[in-house]
Amino acid sequence: MKIRRAAAVVVAAIGIGVVGTPQAFAGPDHWMYTNDTMFPGEDPAGKVEFTEHGDIVKLCDNDADGDAAYLWVYDKELYGVILYQLRAGGEGNCTTVRASMGGKYNLPEHKIGFLVCRGKSAATAGYCDGTVWVNDH
Repeated sequence: MKIRRAAAVVVAAIGIGVVGTPQAFAGPDHWMYTNDTMFPGEDPAGKVEFTEHGDIVKLCDNDADGDAAYLWVYDKELYGVILYQLRAGGEGNCTTVRASMGGKYNLPEHKIGFLVCRGKSAATAGYCDGTVWVNDH
């Protein structure tokens, strides 16, 4: 009788552990790089990642070149109105924003534009890459 109870407790504990285990991080839904120069094969200077669920936008500077990575996030369905801009400077440094921060970071549920560039300042940033991703979560 005691063995059955002990077995039941072990089975219940294992079941709770399995149910209570969080899901593994699946990574961003979308990502893209900008390059150092116009020449193919160059190392990426900046990277942007976008996770739709939670509107998580992460911008990273991937190169020790003295420049920063800049990102403009804009509403593609509202005449390209810029929702916000991010900067990440210094190799390995990242800036992350998410919907839970409220306001402008809670993106509309439709087409969102992303333009990632590198440069000494936002005004002089170049070597840009842009795309439109649908935020549907």
